[in-house]
Amino acid sequence: MELHQVRYFLTLAQTLNFTRAAEACSVTQPALTRAIQRLEHELGGPLLLRERNLTQLTDLGRTVLPLLEQTYAAALAAKEQAAAFKRRDDAPLRIGLSASISAMLIAPVLRELETRINGIDLVVRHATTEALAHELLNGQLDAAVLVELEKLTERLNRWPLLIERYVVVCAPSHRFANLERVSIAALDGESVLGRADADGDLQQALDRLARAAGITPRLRHVGSGNDALWAMAAAAMGVVLSGAHQPLPAGLVAKPLAEPDASRAILLAAVAGRPHGPAVTAFLKLMRARDWAVP
Repeated sequence: MELHQVRYFLTLAQTLNFTRAAEACSVTQPALTRAIQRLEHELGGPLLLRERNLTQLTDLGRTVLPLLEQTYAAALAAKEQAAAFKRRDDAPLRIGLSASISAMLIAPVLRELETRINGIDLVVRHATTEALAHELLNGQLDAAVLVELEKLTERLNRWPLLIERYVVVCAPSHRFANLERVSIAALDGESVLGRADADGDLQQALDRLARAAGITPRLRHVGSGNDALWAMAAAAMGVVLSGAHQPLPAGLVAKPLAEPDASRAILLAAVAGRPHGPAVTAFLKLMRARDWAVP
């Protein structure tokens, strides 16, 4: 069944006249008749009954008419939506961020994107790097800013953005606040605030660095997000491991870890070979063009 056949039949159902229907469809009457005959063959019976100058719908024609009207309307709507998506500037943009990366990191890019694309629809989602990679491949996300993993599927294009040092966040009254750098060994027995996502990259980094230094930080208090952790750190309940580019509220200080390998690579990722709308394309270009050495 082809769309033009359905259109011819719907026009005939309105006019009940082959000549007027052919004119309305801008085709010859023989061409319209052949198309209706092919449609009748596919549906298994006559759709119209012609008696001299009188044309009527058959019982089969009346039965399928509302269904074909719905089919035709849905097909037109799909074509219109597809065309609108290709030409519109406000195509949805769905961005994923690794759970430990603040959305403020990409705020300058979002500001520039807002000036370039009118009425952009934006969705930002935090999740683990593994979950974000899965959602990229499944089409649930358009792009993601990730913490690099040892194993990341080759189906993703990856663009390095920055190498971010790990820092220890603490209250100004904490003994670390007077140090230029903090050795991971200084965390031995220190009260370290834990994160609810025990499998997150920051917790994994803390475990890796602690094992290498042969220490066991004392994990106390757990926060499900940065706001909770910052509040506990400000209350001098412990220190928090974070990334140097993550924004801090007033009343906290951040001291870099002294170890040379106390850092993480942050990447931009998108599925290789997948076509993108205008908003996604612009976001990827702006992210790759930005000088990430500038906070």
